[in-house]
Amino acid sequence: MPRHVIRPGDTIKTIVKKYNANTNNLAIANTHLENLENLNPGDVVYIPAASDGTYNFLETKNLKSSLRTMMGFSVRQIQEHYKLYQDYVIKINEIRAKLQALKQKEADSIYSEYRALKTAELYAVNNCKLHEYYFENMGGRGGNATGNVLEVIVRDFGSYEYWEKDFRATCLMARNWAILGYDFDDGHLHNYGYDEDAGLAVRIEPLLVVDLAEHAYFLDYGTNRTSYLDAFAKNIDWAVVKSRFTNIKI
Repeated sequence: MPRHVIRPGDTIKTIVKKYNANTNNLAIANTHLENLENLNPGDVVYIPAASDGTYNFLETKNLKSSLRTMMGFSVRQIQEHYKLYQDYVIKINEIRAKLQALKQKEADSIYSEYRALKTAELYAVNNCKLHEYYFENMGGRGGNATGNVLEVIVRDFGSYEYWEKDFRATCLMARNWAILGYDFDDGHLHNYGYDEDAGLAVRIEPLLVVDLAEHAYFLDYGTNRTSYLDAFAKNIDWAVVKSRFTNIKI
């Protein structure tokens, strides 16, 4: 959030004029100040703005170095896939810049530029975040889950072997993504297949995410998704999955 450091002579009126800000919103954003009408040099006044909130621009996250040395994945495959993720970030920022310039009163559910951009924003944000989950939970040593993740998998699926079979089946039926997620409402783990036309389940925390679009494996495996899944399983970073589960406030 932009901030203004008070200098001698500054008043709330001069700040409102300088930043074209709303007095009520300034008060809400600056509860750390006792009285906005009595500002002292050195005080910090935060300036609320949509560009720093709902229209905030994203930055790409760097790849883990271990992703470039995974068995079963070429460096080119990972690099080309990462470029697609970068494109999502670029387009999200482009969409948000355009949304900020539009007039909301022109929005229409049949067709409007606002509707087109908001729809595209949700699509891009979902895929951006899922790619970040995907890349983050790769680059490990694979094998089976351990610790509290293993315990909750056995609790909810009956056995690790059953979960593994069900997760692979989910990976084979889904068109875009497979997600092992924690449901905040029923308190259990579920395997979900996510297709663009179906939408994501709400109040689900992704723990393990697999990209199932062919761009994730075509350079190395062509259309052989089964071999891709074998390679993915050997490179799961269960420490990341464990960290995601541990950070859930149950």
